[in-house]
Amino acid sequence: MNLWRRYWRHSIVVAYLIIFTLLLATKLINEPTPFYDWDESIYAQVGREMVKNRSIVPLWQGQIWLDKPPLVPLFYGVVLWLTPFVALEIAMRLATLALALIVLAMIYALYYKVTKDIFIATLTVIVTSTAPIFLQRSQVGNIDVFLLLGWLGYVLFYKRRVLAFIFLTIAVMSKSLVGFYPIALMTGYYGFLFFKKKIKKKELLQELKIMAIQSGILFLWYLIMLAIYGRAFFIQHIIESHTKRVTASIESHFGKRTFYIDLLLEQFGQYVWLAILGFGLMFWQWYKNSVKNREFLFAAFLLPWFFFLNLTKTKIFWYGYPYIPQIVFLMFYPLLVIKKYLARPLYIAICVVLGLLILKNAFIDKRVHLANYSRLEDYHQIAKYAHGRCDKLYVLVDLQTREASKTLERMNLLITTSRWWGNHPSMVYYFSGPIEFVYSLERWNVVMNYAERTSCLVVNEDDKLLIPIEDTQTTIIKYGSFYLFRFIKDYV
Repeated sequence: MNLWRRYWRHSIVVAYLIIFTLLLATKLINEPTPFYDWDESIYAQVGREMVKNRSIVPLWQGQIWLDKPPLVPLFYGVVLWLTPFVALEIAMRLATLALALIVLAMIYALYYKVTKDIFIATLTVIVTSTAPIFLQRSQVGNIDVFLLLGWLGYVLFYKRRVLAFIFLTIAVMSKSLVGFYPIALMTGYYGFLFFKKKIKKKELLQELKIMAIQSGILFLWYLIMLAIYGRAFFIQHIIESHTKRVTASIESHFGKRTFYIDLLLEQFGQYVWLAILGFGLMFWQWYKNSVKNREFLFAAFLLPWFFFLNLTKTKIFWYGYPYIPQIVFLMFYPLLVIKKYLARPLYIAICVVLGLLILKNAFIDKRVHLANYSRLEDYHQIAKYAHGRCDKLYVLVDLQTREASKTLERMNLLITTSRWWGNHPSMVYYFSGPIEFVYSLERWNVVMNYAERTSCLVVNEDDKLLIPIEDTQTTIIKYGSFYLFRFIKDYV
C-alpha cells in the first residue's frame, strides 16, 4: 500500500507525459516530412554511412568527419537500419521523441528532489515540454537531447557510479568536451563543501578520484583519435569545434551579446522575469540555510550553462536547449514560498488552475503539438529526381551564400567542414550519391569543362545563365527556382 501511494502521487505527470507523447507521435506518423536542414539531415546521412561502412568514426560522403564524437549519428544510423519497414523520417523522429520523454521524466525527478512538490515539478515539465526550442528538439534528430540526457542522468545517479558513468559517456560521446559539464560542477560542489568544512579531506579526495577515473576512461577516446588522426583531429575537433565556437562567431552564427537572454524572452515573454525572482528567493533561502547545499546544487544545476553561453561569441538558438528547464523551474519557484502562507486546498487549487490555463494556451489556443519544422521543398524534389539518373551532382550555391563564404573566409570564420554542407545538406541524403557544393565561379568553370559526362548540375534561377544550354547541356527538370542539367555531348 505504501509503495502504491509513493508512486500514485506522480500519476499527474505520468498522465501528462503519456498524452504529450501520443499527441506528438500521432502527428509524426500521420504527417511525415523530409529531414530538416541542418543538423537532422546531416546526422541521418552520417549515421547511414557509418552503418553501411561499419565505421565507428563519423563519415560524410566518405570523408572522415572529425568535428563530432560518434554516438549520435551512429545511434540514428542503427535506428534507420533496424526500421526499414517504417518511413525513415518517422523512425528517426520517434526515437528522438522517446529520448525527449526520458529527459522530461528526469527533469521532473530533479526538481521533485529539490522541492518535494509534485505541482511545481509537474508545471516545470509542462511548460518546458511546450517551449518552442524544446518542442522542436523533441521532434527532429539532434545532439542536444543526448547531451541533456547525459547531464541529468549523471547528477541524478551520481552515487551509483557505474550508471553515472554511462550517462557521462552519453554526454561526452554526443557533445565532446561540453559533456564534462557535470564533472566540473560536481568538482566545484565538493570543493565548496571542503572549503566550508562540511566534508573532510579524505572524502573530497575520494570523490575527486572517482570523477578523475570516470573522466580518464573517456579521455582515452581523445588519445586514440589523436594517435590515429593526429593534427587533423586536434585542429578540427579541439580548435575549430570547441575553441573557435567560444572565441569567434564562426560560420555566420552572429548575434548580439544578449542573444541568449533575448531567446528566453522569445520563448516565455515577460514571464521570464519571474525566474529572477525565483533565483533571488532560492539564493536567500540557501544563504539563510533553509535550503541545503545539495538541494541548491540540483536547483541551479543548469544555470552555469546559461551564464557560460552568454560569454561565447557563436550564437545558435539550439545551444539554449539545456537551460530551458532551469529557467522554467525558477519561474515557478516562488510558488514554494507562497505555499507556506496558504491552506493546502487553496494552494492545490491555484496550481491546478494554473496548469489548466497553461495547457489550454499551449494545446488549444496555440496548438503547439501540430507545428512542423520542415516540408517538402524544391531541392528535396530535385535530389530525389536525380537519384538513379545522375552519377554525381554538382550544386552551385546561390550568390548570397558565395559572397558570405568569401567574407567569412577573409575574417577567418570558416572551419574545415564549412563548405561541405552547401545551402541544403539534406540533398545529400535524398540524392543518395556524391554531391559537390560549389562555392566559387572559378571552381564552377572547372566543373563545366571537366566534369564527368554522367554527372548533373544544379543551379538556381539567378545563376541559370552561367550554363550555355544550347551547346553542352539539356535541362532535365525544373522544380521551383532550381534547374537540373545534364551533359548531352563531350567537349571537342
